[in-house]
Amino acid sequence: MSDSRLLYLNENSRKFAGFNKENSPFVILGLPMDITSSYRPGSRFAPSAIREASQYIEFYSLRADEDMGEIGFNDAGDVVMHPSNVEENVKRIRSVASYFAEKGKILISIGGEHTVSIGTVLGTNADCVISFDAHLDLREEYMGYRYDHACVMRRLSEEGIKIMEIGNRAISREEIQYANSSGIRFITTNEVNIIGIREVAKRVINFTKECSRIYLSYDMDSIDPSYAPGVATPEPEGLSPTTILDTVKLFIDRRIVAFDVVEVSPSYDPSGITSVLGSKLILETSALIRSKLL
Repeated sequence: MSDSRLLYLNENSRKFAGFNKENSPFVILGLPMDITSSYRPGSRFAPSAIREASQYIEFYSLRADEDMGEIGFNDAGDVVMHPSNVEENVKRIRSVASYFAEKGKILISIGGEHTVSIGTVLGTNADCVISFDAHLDLREEYMGYRYDHACVMRRLSEEGIKIMEIGNRAISREEIQYANSSGIRFITTNEVNIIGIREVAKRVINFTKECSRIYLSYDMDSIDPSYAPGVATPEPEGLSPTTILDTVKLFIDRRIVAFDVVEVSPSYDPSGITSVLGSKLILETSALIRSKLL
């Protein structure tokens, strides 16, 4: 790989699920950054922890009827991060992501704080984002910073990306006002529980009718802390993993160009259950995408 965009890409000795199939349509990219974490830091260690957990779960998906052991993954390693410059890191991530997007690969990013998604969404030229998140991440700035985990979707919206969010329950009035004025749709956890996954999926399908390149983001705090305790900013009354994956199954199609799993903080996950769940989300979502590519 002599492309200059890979200057900041470092191979990792630990491969996701033990795979390194270069001909796989799925590329794993670690994004170990948590510079702006405002509550529980440590998500920079999540790529390693999730790769470790992935070694011990089954590769066959009952939900998708696909065996990811047959497909495999190409684990490209980690983007080397600047220790304090978030905007520089976003540029590095965007550059590396664009390389794999141009190769026609489906990029699977493991964060890291949610800010990394700015780089991966822009790098993969996605025009729509579907984000599962406890928070809307639509603040203009947070504690003086515009490139912050609480501002991710605001920055993407300013780039003209269409955004829909699901599982929200920790929201500011400012964010609601911006969402309403900018055409951003969101479905709270309470709404999901009332209307059910079929109606949620129907709304996603209607929202993405004009999209050509869809990006899916899993902020792990969208999931209830009883399932995923080891996250950077836990919030009670979350969704179940089954609700999320069964919803995704109903709307996923060939337009998905990339997805990520972000905000796992292994230091607050002594049992490792959150990292196991993160790796399960990757395997199940990959299998669902694969089932649409055949």
